[in-house]
Amino acid sequence: MIKNIVFDMGGVLLSYDPDLVLDNNNILDESDREFMKKEVFGSLEWQEYDRGTVTKDSFNRFVDIAPGHLKSFIRRLLIDECFGEMQMPVFEWMDEFIGQLKAAGYKIYLLSNAGQDFYQYSKKITALRHFDGKFVSSDYKLLKPEKEIYEKFLEVFDLVPEECVFIDDVQRNIDAAVECGMYGICYTSQNSDSSELRTELEKAGVKF
Repeated sequence: MIKNIVFDMGGVLLSYDPDLVLDNNNILDESDREFMKKEVFGSLEWQEYDRGTVTKDSFNRFVDIAPGHLKSFIRRLLIDECFGEMQMPVFEWMDEFIGQLKAAGYKIYLLSNAGQDFYQYSKKITALRHFDGKFVSSDYKLLKPEKEIYEKFLEVFDLVPEECVFIDDVQRNIDAAVECGMYGICYTSQNSDSSELRTELEKAGVKF
């Protein structure tokens, strides 16, 4: 029987879309977009920041290797400002939806790849007020989809994997959770209502 609903953050509670970030900042040239997506968002430093093994100081390398006209943009985007606070809009409808799950008696948890600035921008995610526990990857030097992060998450909150539904927008993260015994839902819709996610949860046996 499902007792716990576990949410990813980026792509589920708020938007993480590099293309949208570039659109919103008027970075329209294809070569500039390719540079940002490959050399910045696709870089080892970007991943390791979420693991908690590097700090924002490592992002200075992006400024060093960037074309001249992108240097000030990258410095502002990643170093001077909080990326999560400024560039990742919240899905406001999730607050009410998760509140309904909480009212139905389910425990609610977060399992997210996120750097330490999570503790700054998470204040804007109103849905987090319903959560019974938050597991942030950089606190444990682990990353999804590594098996160890799921095992540690279950250990920290003393959860039975077969009693958990895990919701993430990346299939490989779902596959790893399923291998650990959890029920997985790959949720990639960013619609402004809960109908699709509600349907998938009901398939897992969740009752509202």
